Amino acid sequence: MKKKTKLSVFMERFKLVLGLLSMVGMAYLFTFYLDADIGVVVFAFLLIAPLLSVLLAWLASRKVTAELSAPDTLQKGRHFNAVVTVKTDSRLPVPFLRISLQPGASFVQDDTRTLQSAMTSAEPIELSFGMTAVYPGQGIIAPGHLAVSDYLGLFRFRIRQLPEALHVGVIPEIPSLTGAGLMLHNVSDIVLTSDEEEEETSASFSTQSMPGYIHRDYVPGDNLKRINWKLSAKRRKLMVRMDEAASAVRPTVVLDLRPEDTPEDLKRREIMMEGALGFLMLLVRQGIGCTLRFPNDGTWKCLLLESEDAVRVAAVELAGADFISDGNRIDPAAMQERAFLIYSTRPDAALSEMLRRVGDQGYLSVIVPTMPELPEISGADAVWQLSEDFSLTALQK
Repeated sequence: MKKKTKLSVFMERFKLVLGLLSMVGMAYLFTFYLDADIGVVVFAFLLIAPLLSVLLAWLASRKVTAELSAPDTLQKGRHFNAVVTVKTDSRLPVPFLRISLQPGASFVQDDTRTLQSAMTSAEPIELSFGMTAVYPGQGIIAPGHLAVSDYLGLFRFRIRQLPEALHVGVIPEIPSLTGAGLMLHNVSDIVLTSDEEEEETSASFSTQSMPGYIHRDYVPGDNLKRINWKLSAKRRKLMVRMDEAASAVRPTVVLDLRPEDTPEDLKRREIMMEGALGFLMLLVRQGIGCTLRFPNDGTWKCLLLESEDAVRVAAVELAGADFISDGNRIDPAAMQERAFLIYSTRPDAALSEMLRRVGDQGYLSVIVPTMPELPEISGADAVWQLSEDFSLTALQK
């Protein structure tokens, strides 16, 4: 138990003992020193009133139920209300309700103090707790202190039927990346090279191929022979032609993330999640279809992305992900892919071992957040560091 919690429990017990001693002391004073008759009346009142107050509070608490509600999904940065609805089946009035919530680190509550309210009828009452969604992903809002206090405030009885914790999905933003041109150029080259290899086999005529050419914006370093000058003049910017089998080879973006419970870890996960979405948006805008793979509920989920709308839908999907994996750092079903972009919040020896196992199959690029101590990553063709302002810096080439 935290020190602050221990102190609050001690103060509550201290006030209870002090109140009881004060009542006993007043009854004793009236009975033996002021007026015995009045003292007996005071003693009877001080004895009966607490007993009736405690009895009413105990009976009322057994009939009180509570429900917790909040939006299923919402955008990051949005302010919302988590509402506790309290109902009672008892004909007795409910003395005082004391209610608080325990939101996860993904949310910041406006006021963390416990709310207190009376309930004088059978009509349900609603108590709202304002909070703001700070970090994307699946967050938890759990019931905290839910109790019925007696009229004198001496005793509290917990509500027996507590509401279940809520899972609220926070939708990440899709940022604009800085310094992503080189990484985009590298991935485009891998797609083009793979396509040229595929054209030499019958795989280039599979059902995955699309007729016609696909174009993307020119990136410094692209082969000038691939520039479509006619289209470039029409669009007033340089456009690079990609081979017709481009859709047969799709870069795979893997989110190597996990559940987090501290603001520092949630911030790193936010950077990785939103940085991946930003690069996916760059890929589809250049006409490069790709896949997004991330762990959820002990399995791996795979999304096929070929348009900007698909990337926006992927952001909503990530809002509900808990990032609980099956133990694998990369989806085993993706082992035959040609190009991997792995966004990882935990670049360690286990990830390096996984990279060495799949490194011979194609291009492997790892993107990591800014960390106090960044371990050396082996088995990757390139390592990039993604900062809080979503700028990419090459660490290993």
